[in-house]
Amino acid sequence: MTIKASSLFSIIAIWGTMIPAVVVHPAAWWSLIFAGLATIAVGVSAWRRLGVSRLLAIAGAWAGTAIAMAESADAAWISIFAFLATSSVVYSIMRREAVGIGAGIAFSWIVVGAAVVANGAGSAWTGIFAFLTAAALANNRGFHAKGFAAMLWWGIAGGVMIAGGNGLAWLCVPAFVLSALSVGITDIRIPRGIEWDLWERDDRSELVK
Repeated sequence: MTIKASSLFSIIAIWGTMIPAVVVHPAAWWSLIFAGLATIAVGVSAWRRLGVSRLLAIAGAWAGTAIAMAESADAAWISIFAFLATSSVVYSIMRREAVGIGAGIAFSWIVVGAAVVANGAGSAWTGIFAFLTAAALANNRGFHAKGFAAMLWWGIAGGVMIAGGNGLAWLCVPAFVLSALSVGITDIRIPRGIEWDLWERDDRSELVK
């Protein structure tokens, strides 16, 4: 058995985001414990190809956490939920090619980081609902639609939270609920191949003649 590239890149994403954050705020060093636990969660299955979808989700979760920590060491506790999100994604039923799902999870965590940057550590609790969003999206057999829905709902909520301050941080709750339900959006399947000859005729019919 060999280590798969997507697993290796996931581990690199965890440490490549967290080490700079701890350098900025050394008091948050203990968050590296949860980065280590997340590494173990990925490493145990390093022989299994995680796929781009899981790589995106994991990288986004830790990038959002690092952004929040770089703003305030008091936000370091959301590394606990980044670890939980990582575990939920790694051991989920998410399809490897469900890039839209992975992007939706990553986006929700980036919104958390942006909210902390805009409003301080008081907005860090939104990471709890980013974790719940990750768990909900990763454990469905969709491809892209739920991820696009998450980007929509978290984008709206994030924009209002950033503009309105901590008093509107509660909008992460409906963002999670709507992302999980994907209200009004059906799944999208991107075809694996494209038929170039739209007017191709069945050659077997000519043989019959």
